[in-house]
Amino acid sequence: MVVFILSLVILSVTFSTSALAEDSLQIYLQRGGRWILNDDYVKALEDFQSALRLDPDNFEALKNLGVAHSALGHQEQARGYLDRAYQIDPLNPGLSNNLGALFSNEGNSAEAIKYFEAAVSLDSNNAVYLTNLGREYSKIGRISLALPVLHRARELEPDKAVILFSLGNCYAASNSLDSAEVYFERSVAAGGRTAQLFYFLGTVKRHLGKMDEAEQSFMQGLTYNTRHQDCLQSLGMLYISQQRYAETVEQARRIIDIDSASYAGWILLGAAYALNGMTAQADSILQRLFAVDSTIGFKMLDFIGNEQKKRQASPQE
Repeated sequence: MVVFILSLVILSVTFSTSALAEDSLQIYLQRGGRWILNDDYVKALEDFQSALRLDPDNFEALKNLGVAHSALGHQEQARGYLDRAYQIDPLNPGLSNNLGALFSNEGNSAEAIKYFEAAVSLDSNNAVYLTNLGREYSKIGRISLALPVLHRARELEPDKAVILFSLGNCYAASNSLDSAEVYFERSVAAGGRTAQLFYFLGTVKRHLGKMDEAEQSFMQGLTYNTRHQDCLQSLGMLYISQQRYAETVEQARRIIDIDSASYAGWILLGAAYALNGMTAQADSILQRLFAVDSTIGFKMLDFIGNEQKKRQASPQE
């Protein structure tokens, strides 16, 4: 009788310990998931590592440890955890997408495309997987493959700014500037608010000859990132083409203030001085550039010469 009672106690303790471990595992997984949603990847790592100590082959813990490490820039650790998760469930589309993103960030488009294609084949109705695949195709210049994939993503999520932005990039890359303008503007209307988006939109408008609209786009871009060099450079180039030299100088100075070694900024500044008849200031910059690298000095002279030719050819002159 004593032995029987003792056995019951042991079974009860074992069951309680097992149940407690299972409860703790779920708590760690759920809390780790919340940390990831809040972009607190360090705390997410702690909880998912705790979950893994309770269950070394837990798929969710492995996958999310890979996600968290990747977000923190720990690429080798991320790949290790994602590979372990892949061995457990190679047919999980989210995992294939995460592996694709990892390789994409490393610049390995061939591997990224392999995993993105796998994710899409497993779930062809996921706009995120389609967008990632389309963007990777675009990255390596395979626009004919990128466009149908991105349009499929747009059908699923028609008001997603990143999808519209990606379509604009594809059309711009294929020199379909009217279509590029349409999709960049749709991306803005859908809530796209990045300096990069407005820079691309402004560049397309400039090539289409819509100079006033291009200027507004570049200026809007700078409201989201005052140090965006492409927007500053493009504004300076636009101003110098319109012989607005004082404004060109202002933009060139802003570029140089951000990066004193920016040769593009110094060339723009020197050219603005030269074209505005401020010879001494232009010569000073030219001497500085020749002292660093004569090819840069010659680039400034070529730039000035080209702008003078344009000015002479202008009907207004």
